[in-house]
Amino acid sequence: MKNIFRLLFTFTFLLGAATSSNAIEIKLRVGSGHPTGLLGYTKTAHEWFAPELKKRIESQTKHTVVIQELHAGQVAKVTEVLEATRDGLLDIGFTCLIFEPSNGFVNNFTLMVPFSSPDAKVVTKAAIKTYEKFPELTAYFEKDFNQKFLGGSCLNNYGIGTNFKWSKFSDLKGRKIAGAGINLDWIKGGATPVASNLNKAYQSIQTGVYEGYLSASPWWYAFKLNEVAPYYTKTDFGAQFFNSVSINMNTFKKLPKEVQAIIVQLGKEWAMVTAEVCAKNDAMGISKLKELGVDVSVISEKAKKAWAESLKDFPNKMAQELNKKGYRGSEILKFYMAELEKQGHKFPYKYKIN
Repeated sequence: MKNIFRLLFTFTFLLGAATSSNAIEIKLRVGSGHPTGLLGYTKTAHEWFAPELKKRIESQTKHTVVIQELHAGQVAKVTEVLEATRDGLLDIGFTCLIFEPSNGFVNNFTLMVPFSSPDAKVVTKAAIKTYEKFPELTAYFEKDFNQKFLGGSCLNNYGIGTNFKWSKFSDLKGRKIAGAGINLDWIKGGATPVASNLNKAYQSIQTGVYEGYLSASPWWYAFKLNEVAPYYTKTDFGAQFFNSVSINMNTFKKLPKEVQAIIVQLGKEWAMVTAEVCAKNDAMGISKLKELGVDVSVISEKAKKAWAESLKDFPNKMAQELNKKGYRGSEILKFYMAELEKQGHKFPYKYKIN
């Protein structure tokens, strides 16, 4: 069925191009695995990228465009967006690479440096510099997944929401806390980590599968998790940068050159547009939770420093894993941390990378 759909779409696209050597109607399927509006990257995918793409194409070229948005798993779950974009089920895919622990492992480098900057704009600027310095971060998109990497974007500053009150790392001993991917290593040695995703969190907490989730403050009310877990702790693990937008190469090559240029430019701009949204959401997240009656607390600087020190070997361990996979892992993490520090971030503990 998927192959039939892909062939029909390709035929429609080619037919549109063949019937007019001047203006054509371009049809694009754009999507992600998460719902729109709940996370910064899907909010901007829906509210900025898609309408801005249509606006620019139709105002700057003679072509028209029809965009079909397919989010929240309509075509691909959060773990399937790379493959769906590769296979042409999506023309433009917005991927949360934390759910690609193998393919996108290197793109999770910001998660390998816990207690980084809580400022999404600072993290975005540092991450963009890192992507520019190390092109191998995105080479696999085209090589292995038949798509052109257009850009990346942030997620908000991480904390922990729970159905119990706590104040320091040792309080999490024996507690089941969920997360997605590498960030689960932040709580090893204290809590019992459980792999999950936000789409499953409400029912899982409600039924006792786990007792909390590594989450940004806006997500806690966006996913209504405050109803089953009325405690949120601001830990400042840091904002992250592991979302991507990419376009299927077959689709991209068929587009008029001027349309290609618009899409490439939008991909570059998407990062800072999303960073603004993440920063705004972080600013209002804590106050919104308080309004909803959530017990909001902030770990002390002493507790943060002790926690960071307990993870002192983690960044280097991750760097060595990247090195073994053929990446310049040590250089990537050192460069990224240096870029954060250039913008004024001070780590509670200075990690050392071999």
